[in-house]
Order: sequence, then structure tokens, then C-alpha cells
Amino acid sequence: MIIKSFAAETAAAALKLVRREMGGDAIVLKTRQLADNPGGARVEITACLEKASAYQSSEILSNRVSPETLLGSTKTLPVSDNDTEPINAAFIERSRKAPDIYGRLENMERKLDRLITAGQPAAQQGEPTVFDAIRDNLKDADLSDELIGSIIGAAAVHPSAATDPQMAVHELLVPRLAELMEPRLVFVPGDRVVFVGPAGAGKSTVMGKVAAQLTVQAKTKVTLTTLDNCKMAATDEVRRYAEVLNASLVDAFEFEPDTKVISEAVTLIDTPALPARQDSLDQLKDAIDIINPTCRVAVFSSLMRTNDALAMAESMQILMPTHLAVTMTDLTDRFGTAVSIADATGWKIAMIGDAPGGIGHIRQPDPDRTARLLLKTEVSGD
Repeated sequence: MIIKSFAAETAAAALKLVRREMGGDAIVLKTRQLADNPGGARVEITACLEKASAYQSSEILSNRVSPETLLGSTKTLPVSDNDTEPINAAFIERSRKAPDIYGRLENMERKLDRLITAGQPAAQQGEPTVFDAIRDNLKDADLSDELIGSIIGAAAVHPSAATDPQMAVHELLVPRLAELMEPRLVFVPGDRVVFVGPAGAGKSTVMGKVAAQLTVQAKTKVTLTTLDNCKMAATDEVRRYAEVLNASLVDAFEFEPDTKVISEAVTLIDTPALPARQDSLDQLKDAIDIINPTCRVAVFSSLMRTNDALAMAESMQILMPTHLAVTMTDLTDRFGTAVSIADATGWKIAMIGDAPGGIGHIRQPDPDRTARLLLKTEVSGD
């Protein structure tokens, strides 16, 4: 948008200047009389051109009126009532009726504000409520805005909201979290479990820990394999896991689901980092589909912010995850990422890695404990 003022002896002469430089699409913003100025400019018109071409911009900006003229200089512009250039009648009529552009912008912003705040809890509209501190804790836990709005909205009409709003939110949050979790995920011989996710999320570590728990605790045979042909020494890493666990190792690219070593064991499959290119993602999908997993686990670090994680989860939909594993929860008190992903995708939270340094067991999710973590009511030693 270009805004410029034009001064001349009369309004008609000033309009001709506007028409000459800005064309017929210009809109007059205001007209004012200049101070007594015998023999000089007496009328100033300010106009704007909302969509100027590159050529128009160049011409108009190179012919800007000097500050002295805008302030009512005695200099007379070379346009008068005797100028023979015709003035478009429609241009004059539109200029007279043109609304104040600043008033129009302010009105539009008010409408946008109403749309943005429509349906939000009162606290979002500047009215403090008993849920303000709770909402702040949930936002600090990086829970998605949609989930926060849903929970707070339901808690506002809960029977105990007036006396104990935090308890009201907790009582609603626990069953909601239970719907997003699968704390008793069990694998049996013949199952094929693939782990997918972005680089650095901890896919190989989660696979190794699940393998250890299956061999040591459940006394179940385990077979390991990897589809990762991108990371150097990826096969060597899986081979070391197999040696430590006394597990079988198979070549994923020669995978035969009907072999005895597969049917008598739980097969765990590592994968490369989630590729950014669509063709590479399609190739990974094809490789996974050949194995035909019975369970697909998306692995995310809890250090990833929710908005980024949701975008990543959207691109992972093509791999059809069924469950969610969350790692590095010992490094942050924000558990909202995992909950937000599960709520948005329907992938059940099944595994949580919260041991310092990544060592130790994979923990099963607990809705009550997670609710207390989100609300910051978790006490030391829990």
C-alpha cells in the first residue's frame, strides 16, 4: 500500500494530481484546507493505492511531495483548474464515499479479536478465574491448547469446581489420560514390533530395553533386526544387543515371516531416522509393510516441543503407528508432548523412559501419576 499527499490551488486540481500519479484505483483518505497562502497551494488531499504495480510504486515514490509542501508551503504545484486532463467521475465519487482506511482496519481487528476469543474460557478474555493457575501449569507442561481448553471447559461445570478447582481438573484428567494409555501392552511369540521415529528419539535404546525385559522378566525368546541402512554401524549396534541378550539376529532384507526363528520369538525391528523426503518415507513404509508388523511404536523424546512433535506425527501417519513410546522424561517436567500426540493421533502411550541417562527399565504409563505431573502436584518420592 502507498499513501501520499497532494497539494494544489483547488480540490479539483489536487484530485487531478492524485488521478495522474495513482490512477483510477486510488482512494482518498482525507482532504484539508491549508493555511492562508496567497498564490500558493490551498487544498491538500491524502490518498492511498492499495495494490500498486512495481512501475507505479517506482513512479509515485520518486515523485514524493517534499515535507515543506505537505506542511503548506507557498510553492504552487504545476496543476490548475485550467488543466485539460479529464477527471474520471467514478473516481471522484468513490473518493467521496471511501471509508476511513484506519477505521476500517480497527473494525476488522475487533472482529478478529471476537473470533479468536469465541468459545474460550473467560480467563483467555482477560477475566481472571479460579482456573488461571491450573491453566498456566498445563501450558507450562506443553499440553496442546485444544486439550487444555477441553479440560478446563469441562472442569468449570464440575460439581467440585467452586470448592476445589484443582481436584475437579484432576478428576476429569485421569480418565481422559486413561483413554490415551495402554499400560499393559503384552507381546507374545510371533509378534513383530517395529520402532519408528525421528533421529535422536531413542528408538534403538527402547528396542534394547524391551528386548531385555522380554528375555529376563517374561522369559520370552527375542529376535532382533534393523532396517537402518543409513546410520553407520547400525547393524553392529543391534548385533551387540543380540549378543548381550542371547537373542537371534536376522537380516531384515531377507525377512521370512514363516521361519521358525520368527514364529517362536518376539521380533523387534529398529528403523532409520524418520526421513524428510517423501520418496524416502515411501521406501521406509514399503520395507516395513513387507515385515507386516503386529505392533508399530512411534518413539518421541519428551524434550521435543508439542507443536514440532505434532507436525512430525502428522508426517509419520503414513507408517501407521499403533502405540507411543516417550523417552528422556527424566530431563524435563513437561509431559504434555506425549499426551498431546496421543490425543491428536489416537496412538496409545505404552512405554515411558524416565531413568537417568537412559538406563534402567521402560516404565508403563500411569494416568494418575501423569495427571499429577501435568498439574505440578507430584510430590518427591512418588
